[in-house]
Amino acid sequence: MKVFCPNCGTENEGTPASRVTCRACTASFEVPNESGQAPAPAPQPQQPSFGGQPVQNFDRATPQPMQHAPQPPVVVQPPPQVWNPNAPGAYSAPPSAGGQNNTLAIISLVSGLVGCLCMPAIGSLAGIITGFVALSQINASNGGQKGREMAIGGIVISFLGCFGWLGYFVIAAASGR
Repeated sequence: MKVFCPNCGTENEGTPASRVTCRACTASFEVPNESGQAPAPAPQPQQPSFGGQPVQNFDRATPQPMQHAPQPPVVVQPPPQVWNPNAPGAYSAPPSAGGQNNTLAIISLVSGLVGCLCMPAIGSLAGIITGFVALSQINASNGGQKGREMAIGGIVISFLGCFGWLGYFVIAAASGR
């Protein structure tokens, strides 16, 4: 016998005075007996749900009325950012491992550059001397001072300046200038 679901109107098959589960909306209902009277309604089982929300029927033939108004989405905003200069990722230089730069290391680097460019005797000699003194002070401080790279750079540049200018004077003397 063909019966129609009272919930969604979908056609189902059932025998008189039996319980049928609708194939579209899964609602359970009683098929009327031969006299046309339906037996007393049994309590309806709960509609299937997912996470506490009723499952929607997406049957195109019979649209379901909306059971409740849709909830607006919850907008979560991050807390306001307060600039912290010591925070990781702040736009600042990374924290230094040692202490302060050695002054003689800086003087060695600058003297080496001056010796290479314009005053070979004075600048290069000053760069070599201050570079070695700075290295000894940095080693004696046991990590308390920085500038090892600057001191070595000053020594190397000063020696390059000395040898470069020495080569220039030798070639100039040999050519008769």
